[in-house]
Amino acid sequence: MTTGAAERHAALCKEIAAHDYRYYVLDDPSVSDATYDALMRDVRALEATQLSLVSADSPTQRVSGAPREGLRKVVRAAKMYSLDNAYATADVAAFVTRCVDALADDAIAFCVEPKLDGASLEVTYDAGKLTLATTRGDGAVGEDVTNNVRTIRSLPLTIAYSGRLTLRGEVVLYRRDLATLNEARERDGLEPFANPRNAAAGSLRMLDAREVAKRPLRVMVYQLVEGPELHARHSESLAWLRTLGLPTHGLDVCVRAERIDDELARLDRTRGEYPFETDGAVVKVDAYALQDRLGFTSKYPRWAMAYKFAAERARTRVIDIVIQVGRTGALTPVAVLEPVLLAGTTVSRASLHNGDQIAELDVRVGDAVLVEKAGEVIPQVVAVDSSDSSARGEPFRMPTSCPACGGSVSAKLRDEEKPELGAEVALRCTSRRCPAKIKGALLHWSRRFAMDVGHLGESLVEQLVDTGTVTDAASLYDLTFDTIVKLDRMGEKSAQNLVEAIGASKARPFSRLLTGLGIPQIGQVAAKQMAERIRSLDALLAMGDENLRTELAAIHGFGEKMIDAAVAFMNDGETRALLTRLSDRHVSLPEAVVERIEGPLTGHRVCVTGTLSRKREAVHTAIRQAGGTVHESVKKDTTDLVAGESVGQAKFDQAKKYGVRVLSETDLDALIAGTSLLP
Repeated sequence: MTTGAAERHAALCKEIAAHDYRYYVLDDPSVSDATYDALMRDVRALEATQLSLVSADSPTQRVSGAPREGLRKVVRAAKMYSLDNAYATADVAAFVTRCVDALADDAIAFCVEPKLDGASLEVTYDAGKLTLATTRGDGAVGEDVTNNVRTIRSLPLTIAYSGRLTLRGEVVLYRRDLATLNEARERDGLEPFANPRNAAAGSLRMLDAREVAKRPLRVMVYQLVEGPELHARHSESLAWLRTLGLPTHGLDVCVRAERIDDELARLDRTRGEYPFETDGAVVKVDAYALQDRLGFTSKYPRWAMAYKFAAERARTRVIDIVIQVGRTGALTPVAVLEPVLLAGTTVSRASLHNGDQIAELDVRVGDAVLVEKAGEVIPQVVAVDSSDSSARGEPFRMPTSCPACGGSVSAKLRDEEKPELGAEVALRCTSRRCPAKIKGALLHWSRRFAMDVGHLGESLVEQLVDTGTVTDAASLYDLTFDTIVKLDRMGEKSAQNLVEAIGASKARPFSRLLTGLGIPQIGQVAAKQMAERIRSLDALLAMGDENLRTELAAIHGFGEKMIDAAVAFMNDGETRALLTRLSDRHVSLPEAVVERIEGPLTGHRVCVTGTLSRKREAVHTAIRQAGGTVHESVKKDTTDLVAGESVGQAKFDQAKKYGVRVLSETDLDALIAGTSLLP
């Protein structure tokens, strides 16, 4: 290796790292993409001729070669605690008072910073090199995601510090990057991510770093856990980390107690200006010595608290009210809005839920309205601005016929199906041939948790149904390459991908087929139980009413309504014809026999609800593999309710009624890992 080549390689790597910092951390690129790519080509060319130049911290080595079989568990030296939550400034004031009283000091400085909405991460540098990255896990034990984190260009592979440095931070996606990522996923027929948090958490735990590298993840460091004894305060440590080129949000402010409310209000008021999502603020005692004196409870640090913002609202105007028809035929009113920026995204449509909600709010075309995102995801109209009524139209009336097909509409009290939702009237189209219902059924059939038909997106389903090419799930399996390639905007590669995806879906287990059918009262959990009992589509078709009732009654948790719904579904002539055609096309494999597993959750009957850091079915699988049983809803014999974000009050009311213990996702993971401190 020549000295000149080594010096050129080092200079190029340093220049690329500087450009990564400007682009991914400062959000202020100084060169074009073409110039950056040319620098990377020069590095690769040097490494191709001088193999000794290749090292783990070279920018060409951010992506590993092959997928891993699983994620290695890593035990932390210092536990990663959760934060206690406050939902009102009075709760924050009480926290401050506890700190002041415990320390007998009313001049404490507090650091106030945004609460990043992503996936928690711990990273370690040894001798200036990134050596380890782990997920939060249960706090005490995380999963090794080093290869994945090495692909994130906002995090430097090397830093100018020769000792050991352990940091905690958050993996996030900028809003604009999520929008671009979702556009690409929808073009490929994949389900878009609901929010940046889900996208970040799901990406972080992928087994193929090459796939992670395709996603625009960023890291923001928010805490120094292990490092030099140079700083007495958290705020000083953050400032020092920035001098090393490590990415932080840069929005921390250190204040006395009397200024905390002002800073919380400022962060709340300006959160829409940040490129990343934030759902609150974190208030911390700044001095490390005081943090040590306050210590920890079994779950939380006593020196920090998270303050959750109320849902962000925006004011806009209703241009129109339209009716959407879903796969079950339910008619849902939707407000078409003048586009408005809300929680970092432009909103032009918002749910009005049902006719009762419209009547209660008295929403009309032309009204000025307030819109917020339910659970930071789904826009909904929450109020009418009565001070601005100059342009309001006539009261809205729900239709008496289906707007998609002109068919008749039936009305039914929704509480006959799910009492916890209230007594509003649900309107449904009764036509079996309604194109909107067929489209909804096909999209549900293709969902990942059902038959997982990749590349079958909404626009393609629209074409297939509108042209009469596909009329139900069975006819999907009659599609050929020659038929598909003739569709609008369909190239040969896309057509081949869809043919292969449809073929691959035929090998899904029977439980996925039952889920895809959308049988009333039968969700994913019940479909799995039903499949394990009946085993195959052919066996189901061979059953008479009494035999089917007997088999379903033997399944734990199957009540009379569920059994009646499943039997009525099978008694329908068109349903049986569809199932027969699916059987003729050899769609789905028999369900595997599952042996009873003994584990840390043996005897636990768990209901999972809300938005979690990973997909619902992955959590269900983890519960079953630990010996537990999954419940679709909270029942009398449910032992645990695992509640994520955005959970309706009705679930908590049911849990309280039956004495069901409420757990966080972290609590569940700790139970499975055997590290829980819960009784």
